Amino acid sequence: MSTSPAPLEAFFIALQAEILLYGMYTCLFASSLYILLCKKKKTRVVKIMIALNTIMWSLATSHLAVSFNQNYRGIFRDHGVEDPTEFENNASPWICTELALENVNFILGDSVVIWRAWVLWNRKRWILLVSAVLLLVTLGAGIGVIFAFATAPKAVSVFDNPSLHVWELMFILSTMGTNIWATSLIAYRAWSHNRTIRAITGEAIMARFRRQNGVLALLIESGVFYCCTWLIAIIVTLCGNKGAYVVIYMLSQLTAIYPTLIITLVSLRSTLDVAMETFQDTQYGRRGTGEFHLGTVPVKIEVQATTFTSHQDDLETGVLVIDAKSNDNALMNNRP
Repeated sequence: MSTSPAPLEAFFIALQAEILLYGMYTCLFASSLYILLCKKKKTRVVKIMIALNTIMWSLATSHLAVSFNQNYRGIFRDHGVEDPTEFENNASPWICTELALENVNFILGDSVVIWRAWVLWNRKRWILLVSAVLLLVTLGAGIGVIFAFATAPKAVSVFDNPSLHVWELMFILSTMGTNIWATSLIAYRAWSHNRTIRAITGEAIMARFRRQNGVLALLIESGVFYCCTWLIAIIVTLCGNKGAYVVIYMLSQLTAIYPTLIITLVSLRSTLDVAMETFQDTQYGRRGTGEFHLGTVPVKIEVQATTFTSHQDDLETGVLVIDAKSNDNALMNNRP
């Protein structure tokens, strides 16, 4: 006997979960928008973040409205209580509308995550190229899912459509791969900076970052929770469990909550790169001297630390670049 919920129960639970997450997301959106609008200097990056914030919230709101309408029509107009399979009607235009709204939000959310990793890696071109390919694959798979829904016969259930299963799996794997890619880039960048600072000062920057900003900020930045959510979506999809409705409805809001959290952290300058910049400034100042030993020969050198961004508009992102220069002649002259 199957333990999965019936379509009517699954859709009702999914709608409740989406409403709960939407309420949380709306509070986060309002806070994030308030922080962005209160900035005195509206740079290009700030304006883009305001636009993305508003678009993602509008899409999430539209998705909730369509979901509510679909449940209302299914129960009261299409007699879904007597015939629960009405909720799995492939010919319903509302399903395609929901999928289109979800796909656009997924692409926008993935773009924000990729942007964070790209900025943290000082705008490396190869990162942008690989990320663009991943986004195009996700977009193509999303279009394939909508096409499979639109062309499937009405008599075929959602869970009995092999073409739909293939496209769904491709879409979930592609967007999950995109987030794993971006998360790995951010994690490696944090680890490399941690190792460098620890080698210089003997103090791990990650420990100070956790004390100042909390473990939650680090988990949000790394995207571990978001990737785990997509892993759950893959499992329930492969199992053919109708609980997949609940996960997909939740993801329609989570996929907007996660990038909004990133935007909020950037606005508050609470991200990992800014924490490293602050640590660097408090430890050394803008210019300092230090003495260390190369082998058995004491050498005194002067290090020029410069913090800057490649574009004026990116001052809000807090990119950290350290330009360390040493004069060979000075080293020779200071030898004992």
